Amino acid sequence: MKKLLLTAYALLAGTLTGLAQDLDSLYAQSMLKNGMVAPDFVIDSATNARLQDLRGRFVVLHFWASWCPDCRRDTPELKRLQEEFASDSLVFIHISFDTDRERWMKYYMDNDIEGLHFCEMTKMKDSRIAQAYGIKWIPSIYVLNTEGKVILATVEIEKLRKRLGLLDYSRVYIPRGRRATDPMFPGGDEVMMRYLAQHIDYPRTASNYGLQGQTVVKFLVETDGTISNVRVVANRITVDNRLVYQRLAGDEKRRIREQVLEQFAEEAIRVVSGMPKWRPCIRHGIPMKVEYELPINFKIDYGIHEMG
Repeated sequence: MKKLLLTAYALLAGTLTGLAQDLDSLYAQSMLKNGMVAPDFVIDSATNARLQDLRGRFVVLHFWASWCPDCRRDTPELKRLQEEFASDSLVFIHISFDTDRERWMKYYMDNDIEGLHFCEMTKMKDSRIAQAYGIKWIPSIYVLNTEGKVILATVEIEKLRKRLGLLDYSRVYIPRGRRATDPMFPGGDEVMMRYLAQHIDYPRTASNYGLQGQTVVKFLVETDGTISNVRVVANRITVDNRLVYQRLAGDEKRRIREQVLEQFAEEAIRVVSGMPKWRPCIRHGIPMKVEYELPINFKIDYGIHEMG
């Protein structure tokens, strides 16, 4: 009897292990089957870009939520997969079932989860996209081929790694007009340097005391090329070699230094904010909002102000 019980226990343990190793048999039964065309949806309301616009590329659809423990557990591996496989030929789209916009955005920004992000701000049970894709469990993952058809539907991130390693990128053809490009000032960097030289007014206090410096600004290049959210992230004096400044007393020297740094920052923000529209960033054929960092050097010698 004892031997029989041990055998029964071993069989049960083996069955449970098999189920644990194949979570798709438990949680992916309602997902779309291989060969089915993935339902279309708007992935970026700002540009009205749709999933079907990505035909010709491979696509990973990652269904998740910031409140989901299993999703958070998979985040490190997901980031590794993106670093290894993401390209203009393979697009990651993260579809969230969060209902708190700030919490959703904070999570993916704090964790540097790159790719396209989409959220209906609707609970999973009420989500139209969840119904269209048969999502009953998260995280759930699809891989679509270049024709927009399902070639993997799984809840296991380990299976995603294996499938991505088998993709044939020779099947990808991206027209020149839809290839990835970085944001660019109209005419390029040389034209931007001339623009800065012509439009920045050298702060009078800095000129009077022989002070030069570098101010680093960050800003957003919007999907239409406009500039927004300009702010200073670094600001310093690089040269203070005039005797008139060196002879100042300690408190007065600090006051002048702080005044000049403030003027550098104000002037950099003013001029960058007034720039003409840039060529926007293009990723996967879609204009995308991106952050850009620009160092501006204030140099008396040339009477111009150039990029670092």
